[in-house]
Amino acid sequence: MNSHIVFVTHPTRACATVVLGLTAVVAGVATLEAQPRTQVSDAAVMRPADSPTILGGIADDQWRLAQLMGRADASGWMMRTPSTVVASPRRPSATGLRWSPIGPALDVAWNSALPFSINDGSLWAGRGTNVLVTGGVGAQLWRVRARFVPELTHAQNRGFFIEPSLTEGRKSFASPWHSGEWSADLPLRLGNEPVTTVGLGQSVVALDLDRVEIGASNEGQWWGPAIRNGIVLSNNAGGIPHLFLRTPRPLGTTLGDVELRWIAGVLTESIQFDDDPTNDQRALSGFVATMRPAAARDLTLGIARVVFAESDGSGDALAHGADVFTRWTRLGDSTASGDGADQMLSLFGRWVLPASGAEFYGEWVRLEPPSSLRELIVAPQRSQGWTAGLQWARSLRAGLFRVQAEATTLEQTPSAPGAIRSFYTSNAVRQGYTQRGQPLGAAIGPGGSSQWLAVDRLASRWSVGLQLGRIRWENDVYYTQPTGVAYFSHDVSTLVGVRGGATVFGYDLLLEATRGLRRNYLFQNIRGGFGADPTFDVPNTTVRVRLEPRTRILPFR
Repeated sequence: MNSHIVFVTHPTRACATVVLGLTAVVAGVATLEAQPRTQVSDAAVMRPADSPTILGGIADDQWRLAQLMGRADASGWMMRTPSTVVASPRRPSATGLRWSPIGPALDVAWNSALPFSINDGSLWAGRGTNVLVTGGVGAQLWRVRARFVPELTHAQNRGFFIEPSLTEGRKSFASPWHSGEWSADLPLRLGNEPVTTVGLGQSVVALDLDRVEIGASNEGQWWGPAIRNGIVLSNNAGGIPHLFLRTPRPLGTTLGDVELRWIAGVLTESIQFDDDPTNDQRALSGFVATMRPAAARDLTLGIARVVFAESDGSGDALAHGADVFTRWTRLGDSTASGDGADQMLSLFGRWVLPASGAEFYGEWVRLEPPSSLRELIVAPQRSQGWTAGLQWARSLRAGLFRVQAEATTLEQTPSAPGAIRSFYTSNAVRQGYTQRGQPLGAAIGPGGSSQWLAVDRLASRWSVGLQLGRIRWENDVYYTQPTGVAYFSHDVSTLVGVRGGATVFGYDLLLEATRGLRRNYLFQNIRGGFGADPTFDVPNTTVRVRLEPRTRILPFR
């Protein structure tokens, strides 16, 4: 078979007050003094400027661990991109053009029976062998910095059973559930042929104006504190072409250090969504702000909001850039401007305690502002999702012992019998909150919930660990199935895995092997949900190999 080649090129006053207050902060940037990064241990981690930095990858994990041990500053962490977490000059280049190679890096995933793709960026890890290769070049001239880091991906995309979409105008591989009132571009499979993509990857060009930085980028972004499931923006989908305005350094205020980022981007639907070529692009407008209170430097608090809307092309999508500040219609309400738009609002925090080697974090997201105080009191769970987690590390002889745990739920209480009202879906924007067929936020997707635990033994040049996990998939869909409302009818994966890493020839190598059992795959219980039925329990093995340029970390204390 030939490979398929794709060239990736009426609101509540409370919520309004919060965002208007943040807008006032932005307006007052000119009155703030830029502050240097917090001083950390002399044995600080050095992130080389030529690192390709896969979000959620090996270097990301080591960098977060360094923060936990007091060896790295946490500034910028909860609105990071690959280029903002590497070392880069903070002063204009006085010696002309400077450049250096970046990478390369490799990510390979193999699935035996079913796709299992968790925070893989532009790579869709379907059944079979899947590969991502990235690398490029970085340069700086005066106040302009640029990184050209394209990505090449290939998915073998071997066949497996799916429920086809029967909706008129949708392709058969499109979601069989999210095509009615609440719709999303979430194909179960990307066609029936191998898929190869070539794109801009983690490329960016930016102009540093001291207190603000402006630019254009295709980089992935991670907003919020989660390790596995960032609800608003994560590395689960590929990068979004966007314009941005951000603070390159924390801005000192009397209350604490403030960091801000605004984006205006263009979302693209997948090749397996519909047959309409006129609706392939949508607009994304987003804003995130964090503060590290002066009285509690180990604590970071944040707020983020995104608005996604229909558009008539890339230019019109970018023209929606101010939507995050100006559009406050309730979910799916298109009466205000004549076109559809939806939103998400997130509050999050992270408390890092280097003296104890521990951190605690959480994120709470709501799709709709409550229509009244009564609604908020009576049904606080409506349209909400949350993540809570912790990480703890203890020094051992020549290394560390670490525990990580995280729980996320995006499951919704049905608003009426048979109603599907899920995260990342929309009744105004048919493709929902997705990029090329993947949710922009949590990897568990709409209606999902998960629990994850990992234990590791880490040394300066090697690591070994165990992971346990559980994911309940598409549980909002469960309420619409003809099967009985019983625990036999849920679609649930249980996972156990081992992982280990080593430094070889100047590269960090990570190996992971996970054995999963997906019970009642796609809600196919033939006993109507009134008894156990192993017929559609599907075992799946996932093997992953990652190779990244080494992050220089001095021996653990």
